[in-house]
Amino acid sequence: MARRSVIGKSKPYERKNRRVAVPAINLSIRGAQYQTLDWGLGGFRIDQFEAPMKKDEEFRVEGIGPADSEQLLAVQIPCRAVRRNKYELACAIIALGSDAYDIIEALMLRRRKVLEKLQNQANGE
Repeated sequence: MARRSVIGKSKPYERKNRRVAVPAINLSIRGAQYQTLDWGLGGFRIDQFEAPMKKDEEFRVEGIGPADSEQLLAVQIPCRAVRRNKYELACAIIALGSDAYDIIEALMLRRRKVLEKLQNQANGE
């Protein structure tokens, strides 16, 4: 099992799901858009987060998409704030529905055609 060092002590790595930094994705939270520092099926980290948010506060990600696109796919992903360091926010995903899972999987695997298909379905095309 991987271990991490915490002020001279060794502690087991607690994250269940691996996170990736590349490709970055954009998320919409409470009407504002943020780019991820890292993300995965279990959660994400963002910076430049200036809105009030306390540890263990629950909220929803309302949109998600590739970092190189302004257009986000509408989703409702319930999340919980895990850690806040000034303008950096680390969050855990509480539940991941099948639609959100499909979008995240396509983003992880960089499948543009799948994302376009999901966007077209959302637009009723």
